[in-house]
Amino acid sequence: MNATTQYRQWLAQSERDSLISSMALTNNQPNESIPVDPQITNIPSGTKSIQVRAAFYRTASGYYDGLTQDYNIPLKWPSSSSTETSTSTPASATSTTSANTTATTEVSKQTVVYATKKIGLYGDATFTKKVRQHWYPKQRRIYRPMFKVTGYAKSTAGRARYLVKDVNHHSKTYGDTGYITTRAAYVQPVYYQQASKKITVINPQGVNAYRQKSLTGKAHHYRQGQVLTVKKLVRHNLTTRYVLKNGEYLTANKKLVQNGRIKSAKSIKTKTPINRYRDVNFTKRQRHYRKHATIAIKGWDYSAAGTKRYRVAGGYITANSRFIHVVK
Repeated sequence: MNATTQYRQWLAQSERDSLISSMALTNNQPNESIPVDPQITNIPSGTKSIQVRAAFYRTASGYYDGLTQDYNIPLKWPSSSSTETSTSTPASATSTTSANTTATTEVSKQTVVYATKKIGLYGDATFTKKVRQHWYPKQRRIYRPMFKVTGYAKSTAGRARYLVKDVNHHSKTYGDTGYITTRAAYVQPVYYQQASKKITVINPQGVNAYRQKSLTGKAHHYRQGQVLTVKKLVRHNLTTRYVLKNGEYLTANKKLVQNGRIKSAKSIKTKTPINRYRDVNFTKRQRHYRKHATIAIKGWDYSAAGTKRYRVAGGYITANSRFIHVVK
C-alpha cells in the first residue's frame, strides 16, 4: 500500500503483543468495531489537549498489519477565577469530549439548564422515537425551556445524558421527568457564570432587585430595556446573582437579563399603514396607523411563532423593518 506521510507503520512488536493481550483479557476481539461516537471521560480539569491514536489494521492467519495515525484534540474550558466575580466548574466535575470533538456541558445536580435548540425529552438514555416523550421547539431566549438536572446516565453507545425534571411553569409538560442531551450546542446553564460591567433587562415584565442575596426584601423594579451597572457576581447555592452598583441583588438568569448594553428602540415611524393588536399573536385588531405615524415603544416581545413585536400603549405592533423605521 502507498501510505501517505501522515501515517506511520503498524505497531511495533511489543506494542502489538500488549494490545492483543489486553483485548483478550476483556474478551474483545481485534476485529470488533468501536462505537460511532466513542466517549473519553475523566479528563483532568484544565487539560489543554488530548492525543488519540487510531489504528487501521488487517489480519490474515493470525498476522496483523496496518497503519496508525495520531490525532491531537484541543480542549476548551470555561473561564475561571478565584474572585467572587467569576465562578468555575465544581472541582469534582470533569470535562467529557468525544473522538469527533463534540463538546458537552457538565453541570452539578440541581443545576438548571435551558435548551438553545430543538431537543427531545426521552424516557430512556438511549434516544429513539419510541421512547421520546416530548419535543421542545427552538425558542427565543426569553422563552427557552428549562430543566433541573437530577442525575446522569449514558446511552448504550456511551453518550452522556442528563436526567432532568421539566421546570417550565404554566406548561403542560411541567413536572415531567426524562433524559435530554448534554451537548453544549443544545443545552447551557441558565445562570451566568461570569460577571459583566453592564447588563440589560430583557424580560418583558421586567425584573425585581432585592436587598438580600436570597432575593428577599424587594428594593426596586427595573423595566425591560433598562441598562444596569454591575459591581460583581456572587453565588447563591447553585444559582448566581448580580450585585448592582447600588448594592441591590438581581437574578443572573439569562432569560431575564443579558450581559452587556443591548440597544432597544424607543420610537418608530411607520413606512406603510400598520395595525395595532391587542395581543402579541395579532389575534384582534384594535387600531390603524397611517403611513409616517410616529409611535413610542415601551418594549418588545415575541409571538408563539417567534416573531418579534413591539409593545406600545394599548397593545402590540409589528417590528418588521419593511413596515417601520426605528427613529431612536
